[in-house]
Amino acid sequence: MDARLHTRKKNISFLTENLKSILLLAWIVVQAFLFYKNGILTGFESGKYIEQANNLIDHGTVSTPNFWLYSVQIFLIAASLKLSGGFILVVIVQLFFNGLATFYFYQLCKKLSDQRTAFVCTLLLILNFPFQQFNTFLFTESLFYSFIIIFSFFLFQLTKLSFRNFLFIFLFLLLICFTRPTGLLLVPCVFIYLFFKFLHTWPALLKITSTIIISLIFIFILNLALVSGGELNFILPFTEEHIICGLPTVTSNAQPGGSSLWSVFSYIVDHPGQFFYLAWLRSLAFWGLFRNYFSLAHNLYLGIYFFPVYLFALLSLGDWWKKNRNTLLYSLSLILVTWGTVMLSCDDWHNRFFLTLMPFIYILSLPFLKKVLDKLFR
Repeated sequence: MDARLHTRKKNISFLTENLKSILLLAWIVVQAFLFYKNGILTGFESGKYIEQANNLIDHGTVSTPNFWLYSVQIFLIAASLKLSGGFILVVIVQLFFNGLATFYFYQLCKKLSDQRTAFVCTLLLILNFPFQQFNTFLFTESLFYSFIIIFSFFLFQLTKLSFRNFLFIFLFLLLICFTRPTGLLLVPCVFIYLFFKFLHTWPALLKITSTIIISLIFIFILNLALVSGGELNFILPFTEEHIICGLPTVTSNAQPGGSSLWSVFSYIVDHPGQFFYLAWLRSLAFWGLFRNYFSLAHNLYLGIYFFPVYLFALLSLGDWWKKNRNTLLYSLSLILVTWGTVMLSCDDWHNRFFLTLMPFIYILSLPFLKKVLDKLFR
């Protein structure tokens, strides 16, 4: 019996000493498998970024102003084409930042919990195939997901809000916003985090003034992004009752345009019943993950893989509230803002909006996951 216990402890000790190596091996295997399975995807949404990259090379600009909001990916593809590297250079850059983000995610989880829990949580992220598959797609998602994780790691490390740190936050947010315009949704979440961690000692008048100014700037920039032109029409998902983006569920003869915040607000005020009905269905699609065009096996995988993490995150909220409210507020605000945006528009064909949140749902699950692992390995 003592020999078995000694062997078990020795095996656990070996695994503990090699956790990073195991994660690296798992990451390499997953990325190699997905590259073998999918190759470099240049179809679907990739096509418009490739087209705009060629426009940039040939004419020095993009076809419509809204594409500047995706300029990081477009510039990356254009640079790869100019260097005659094909699209493999884009994939290499995406894999580099994904690997960096995975490392920082592990470090963050270890800081917020312990090494063993961080290992399990990071392994869950690596084995999240819907999340990882974008690394070989010429979509914006791979860089977008990676940048948000790296940025959040930096944010959580801050011990003081110096001018240098504030400038870095501002520039990094700009990078994220020009990778995907939905990066703008990160702005209020960052403000909430900074406000409660660093600015809570400010006088009440200064707090109110700064909140109003930041809110007005955010609304102005968000509205500017919405009316930037191109294919954006935020009224169409209401008139055609889109649950999944691009898939109308009713036929509408009326074709009202509108991409400003005011047009969306006006439509909701005029049609509250329809808004709440669509918000409910979009929420089911967003959190339920299932799609009728996915296979049964795919839908079962989504339920088995993701739903327990929901439960662990919910069971951990009390611990976060007691021990680390700032992390809780940041993560919850990002979840609520993203979810709210889906209710106001539509959900993605392959859950891409939801996948943005998965690293933070994993983080929220850490306290309960640690309790489970402590019981298993005590």
